[in-house]
Amino acid sequence: MGRLSRVKWCLLGCLIVGVVFIGVSVVQPGRLTSVVKLVANSDFAGKIRAIVAREAVDEYHPVEMVVDTVGVSKVDSQPMVVLKEKAGERYLIISIGLAEANAIAVITEGVDVLRPLTADLLCSIMDRLGASVKSIVISDIQDSTFYANIILEANWTEMRIDSRPSDAIAVALRAGVPIYVEESVLDKVGVKPSQDSEGYILSGAISFSSYLGHYPLL
Repeated sequence: MGRLSRVKWCLLGCLIVGVVFIGVSVVQPGRLTSVVKLVANSDFAGKIRAIVAREAVDEYHPVEMVVDTVGVSKVDSQPMVVLKEKAGERYLIISIGLAEANAIAVITEGVDVLRPLTADLLCSIMDRLGASVKSIVISDIQDSTFYANIILEANWTEMRIDSRPSDAIAVALRAGVPIYVEESVLDKVGVKPSQDSEGYILSGAISFSSYLGHYPLL
C-alpha cells in the first residue's frame, strides 16, 4: 500500500477522533458532559463570547446623553431628570420619584452623604463581585413608562439588567459610564429647547436643592 496523502491522513485523524468521541459518550457520558462544561466555562471560551458580544455592540449605536438638570416642575411639583443629547439639541424629560431625584442630585450637585444610598450600595456590591458597569440604556417607553437596562460585564460575559431609568442613571453617574437612549425613544418623546411636553417646559423647572429649601440632601 502506498503512502497516504496529507488529506487522507487528516481525514483518518478526524475519523479516529470522532470514533473516540462517540465511544466515550456511550461508555462514560457523565465524564464527556463534564469535559464539555469545563471547556465551555473556561476563560478562553469566555473571552471568545466576550469578543462576539463586543462585535455586536460595535454595530449598535444608540444616542449618548448627559444629565442636564435634576429639578422639580413648576407645573405640578413633580421631580424630574432632564437628559440632553451629547452631540445634539434634543432633550428627554423623565418624571421620577423624590428618593431617586435625591440619589441623582447628590452626584450632580456634589453633595457628600454620611451613609451610602441604594445606588452606592449597588455599585459597591457589583465591585466586590467583580462586575463592572459599562453603560446604561433607556430602551423603550410604553404607556408613558420608560424602560432601561444597566449593561454589566462579569467573567467575560455581558449582561443586561432591567432597571428603572432613574436607578440606572444614578448608577451610571457613580460608575462614570455613558448614558444612552434608543433613537426610537427620542423620536417619540424627545423635545427641543423651550418646547412644551405634557406641561413640562425645559426652562420651567427649579433645581432639586432649591425645591428642598433648608432640608438637606440625604
